[in-house]
Amino acid sequence: MTSSHVVRTAPRGKALGIMAALAALVTLIAAQAAQVNRRYGGASPDVRRIDVTVAPFGVAQAGQAALEMAAFGDSSVAGVGVYALEEPLPVQLAQRVADGSGRHVHVVGYARSGARTRDVLAGQVPSMRHAPDVSVVVVGTNDVTHLTSLLPLARSSAELFSALADQRAPVVVSSLPEFRAMRLLPNPLSAAVRSYSGLVRIVQRCAASRSQSVYLVDVRRAVGREFIDDVSNMSPDLFHPSASGYGRIADAMAPTVLAALQTRKSQSVSA
Repeated sequence: MTSSHVVRTAPRGKALGIMAALAALVTLIAAQAAQVNRRYGGASPDVRRIDVTVAPFGVAQAGQAALEMAAFGDSSVAGVGVYALEEPLPVQLAQRVADGSGRHVHVVGYARSGARTRDVLAGQVPSMRHAPDVSVVVVGTNDVTHLTSLLPLARSSAELFSALADQRAPVVVSSLPEFRAMRLLPNPLSAAVRSYSGLVRIVQRCAASRSQSVYLVDVRRAVGREFIDDVSNMSPDLFHPSASGYGRIADAMAPTVLAALQTRKSQSVSA
């Protein structure tokens, strides 16, 4: 007596229906991503060039030159979402570093709204005008919304961090933001962005780990929940942070910037 196995397969029509549904979903996500990038990718006409020196609160250390901070990245570094000169992230971060170090801080922003990692590497780093004491980087959101392929992103991330580390100054990198706070992202794009951002976070973490002078700050873990719970941390477009939101990001990054500068100073003394 012989036995036989019956293999049941999905009807061809059902398989084609699933493929068609997936294709439609991908097309919808791509269309929504393109719409978001058109809406938020351009710089506000009110964004100013960041090139300012801030003084520490209280008495500055006598005889000390200003610390040089270079800021690179996307719209969150360029100042989209705020209007006063003291409100963008680089200026608020410079103020906290000045207060913590007792020194003036000269910060220059090279960021451009809509920039992806490859844009920072190719267009912003070569524009650096001053040798920095520290570089700060916030990038990756546009790589997520554009669904940048992971292998090219891994390569450009590693090259970017290496190029900045070659300036012989510490590099402080912010993690990706809390995408759930971007309340106007439509579904299914919102779900796709949250899923893909997890992969981009891994790429950035791996790239940062290659150099001892690159410090990755998990800003999302530190203050991300605040952006979900308190809408005042978001600008009116509900995509970019507000002045208070940029302040909370600066609060999260400042301790690492100060520690990195202290480490650099200690190494210079012992060399």
